[in-house]
Amino acid sequence: MTSTPPVIALSLQGVCKRFGAVQALQDVSFECRAGEIHAVVGENGSGKSTLLGIASGFLVPDEGSVEIGGVRLHTGHAAEAHQLGLTMAYQTYSHILDLSVAENLYLAAPVAERPTFRSMDGWAEGKLREYDVHVAPTARIGGLPLGLRQFLEVVKALLSSPKVLLLDEPTTALGPGEVEHLHSIVLDRAATGVGIVYVSHRLPEVLEVAGRVTVLRDGQSQGTHRAAEMSEETLVSLMIGRPMELAFPDRAGAATERDVLLRVSQFSAPRFGPLDLTLRKGEILGLAGAEGNGQHELLRSLAGVERAAGSVECNGAKVDLRSPFGALRSGIMLLSGDRTRESLFPVLGIRSNATIQVLRRFSKLGWLWRGRERTEVERLVERLKVRTPSIEQPVRFLSGGNQQKVCLTRPFLRDVHVLLADEPTQGVDVASRFDIYKALRAKADQGVAMIVKSSDPIELSGLCDRVIVISRGRIIDEIQAEDLNERRIIEGIVHSRRRAPVQAEQAARA
Repeated sequence: MTSTPPVIALSLQGVCKRFGAVQALQDVSFECRAGEIHAVVGENGSGKSTLLGIASGFLVPDEGSVEIGGVRLHTGHAAEAHQLGLTMAYQTYSHILDLSVAENLYLAAPVAERPTFRSMDGWAEGKLREYDVHVAPTARIGGLPLGLRQFLEVVKALLSSPKVLLLDEPTTALGPGEVEHLHSIVLDRAATGVGIVYVSHRLPEVLEVAGRVTVLRDGQSQGTHRAAEMSEETLVSLMIGRPMELAFPDRAGAATERDVLLRVSQFSAPRFGPLDLTLRKGEILGLAGAEGNGQHELLRSLAGVERAAGSVECNGAKVDLRSPFGALRSGIMLLSGDRTRESLFPVLGIRSNATIQVLRRFSKLGWLWRGRERTEVERLVERLKVRTPSIEQPVRFLSGGNQQKVCLTRPFLRDVHVLLADEPTQGVDVASRFDIYKALRAKADQGVAMIVKSSDPIELSGLCDRVIVISRGRIIDEIQAEDLNERRIIEGIVHSRRRAPVQAEQAARA
């Protein structure tokens, strides 16, 4: 008895693509079966985004062909790819920020399936309920946390009941519980016969949810492998071309022996607090917790971006947090998780992005010393291993990891006491992650204190000296270095509903 060959939902054969002098893809062939979750992994710049762009019809390959459900795609026709049943959830999101959730879903739905405008909110509420996404349909997209916006990106892509779903870094802003929720949606869609291409830098999640994994390196395929037969170490070796021990920079020593640099007392806003915390020189403090529990708002309030009540002292002086300028003058800098909207000027080059806040450092009597500026930026680009042909390269043409490294040039050029890092490696490949970890630890070794918010427990356990878990805006657990590991952090998050705030416990004991 002969077995029935699998139905191929998406096929790319012999695909090549060049951008100027850069060979983005070289003779890459790729197949995703109906009902399969097929992961694509590789470093930033390995060709993953180009592969998705060609599959979705947004990019025209120099050579090769694309078939969706057995029908050849006329290259460069994104609308035709959509008509053939392919949709995509974008890493950078495709929302219209000033419109409501319902209006964004309405625009994403097929024309024939759109409700009347009057019934739009009720229709959207039903779609959100179907995927267990808890948000008001009337809420403005631009005011939502990144985690919710990421879920809505996936919901939008599913509205047309696709045959092929492309997921580009779908979990970068999600916590462990939210990742599990998303994976349940993905597995459910795959069970109905949808072919799913899952691009992610989070290797444990890839191995957990995917059936097969294709590895790209420098625009070339390193083969397709069964996920059950792969390990994280093997995947990393294939991605970077050499064995790489998954290690973090060494911690400098006992943070408890250092002077207090940041003191926060009775700090509160609508989404968090009141809470107290201290941060010592050279200490990296991690913020853990399910998305939407106030961590994001806490960082932004400490940076003066959002208003909050309470007292904040930095380096012994009270901080004026009525605006971001007050925080910057006190040496508190925010590294935003939404780098393309809040941390970078995409059309400007690396040099301009790096020095735009510190131009006085390179000027005298109103004249800018370009030579000194270029030398300093080139030194940082080399130190942070930014992959670019020139420091004048517009940052919008850089990969996510290299964009994040450009953001990191600013605290190296400025007198900073406290760095607030919101998802510092979001959407960043394995090799670039470790470059960023080393840069952050090097800055901490100079005495700079940091608060790092991350949805990745492995990152928090490896990078931080101490981690606090936040639930409903309150500190409910504190994990010291000797107890710090991935399992302990996840336990703190999972059990957060059954635990009283740490500060309340301390008050009760007193």
